[in-house]
Amino acid sequence: MAGITAGTGVAGLLLFLVVQGAMMPPEGEEVTGRFAALMFLDFLLGLAALGLLPLALRRAPVGAGLAIIAVSGLSSLAFPAACLCIIRIAALRRPRYVAATAAVFTAGMAAGTAVNPGDPIDGEIWWVLVAAVVPLVVLVLVGLNRGARQQLIVSLHHEADSARREQDARADQARLAERTRIAREMHDTLAHRLSLISMHAGALEYRTDLDAETIRSTAGMLRETAHKAATELRTVLTVLREDEAEAAPQPNIASIPALVDSARAAGTEITLSIEPALLATGEDAPADATSRHLYRVAQEGITNAQKHAPGHPVTVSLTGAPGHGITVKVSNPISGSPHRSPDGLGLIGLAERARLSGGSFESGARQGVYMTKVEVPW
Repeated sequence: MAGITAGTGVAGLLLFLVVQGAMMPPEGEEVTGRFAALMFLDFLLGLAALGLLPLALRRAPVGAGLAIIAVSGLSSLAFPAACLCIIRIAALRRPRYVAATAAVFTAGMAAGTAVNPGDPIDGEIWWVLVAAVVPLVVLVLVGLNRGARQQLIVSLHHEADSARREQDARADQARLAERTRIAREMHDTLAHRLSLISMHAGALEYRTDLDAETIRSTAGMLRETAHKAATELRTVLTVLREDEAEAAPQPNIASIPALVDSARAAGTEITLSIEPALLATGEDAPADATSRHLYRVAQEGITNAQKHAPGHPVTVSLTGAPGHGITVKVSNPISGSPHRSPDGLGLIGLAERARLSGGSFESGARQGVYMTKVEVPW
């Protein structure tokens, strides 16, 4: 703002010198007191207008702006500042403000002509009107155009903010839906484990013919099952089930080959590789929650490839070992076809699963290949 004020002051000073130089009496004639008084008044009013300019351009464009416009007819130094004020008021796009600006500007020009020591052109008032209307119309048009552009920019910002909030809401809904889905899966697993504990604990309570080895073995199984149930319980999200639990067992890593066979039957060329350690059972197997998450990663990756890159081969690989974590990669080549890269809510769900498992998620296109990669601890 200081730069605008300084630039306006320089322009006003140059205009002041030109106007006062043109109005100076011819050589040999003395400078009258009236001329000196008007020049001094021009300078003082110009300084006052420059002092009000920052206020007119920011907080009070109408009040301070009209004051500057009013004195511009008597002060050439204030005229550039008045031009900025006319543009600023017109940018508000209010008809009553534009009408008030026109009236004040015309009145100021008429007052300046009335006190001018020079002779008006043939004494006709139309010269004053033309001199006022022409620059006024140009400045008002500039201000209206500027106001229209500002309103368009504000409207675009509002639309962008609205779109961003809508996308954030959709992402939050996707994360909540994925959390609910995870909780539903864990509910079924916990129910199964607790049923096993109850059944074997009941056998220990009512069976009196069991030998010590059988009791020890059953107690160890109960301890292991309880430990796994506690591990599952620590990762359960505090969300309510929205519908009834599915009766079918939850999918896991062992279900991925069937998933791949189903996709192949639909016409998708898929290459699958799973390290044998990931298919182990018993204590060496990955946690049930981790196994389910890896299945969902493979499922979402294959679905995205079928949807967004049909006809392209898909590669699914699962690698890992205890203590080194597990990595799932689903990749497929992409081309310049109109199919867009997957960026929907499914990937948000995978990122949420990876985060809840303490792992990492990565998805994107590199060198003509789109890859979804998830790493989870084991």
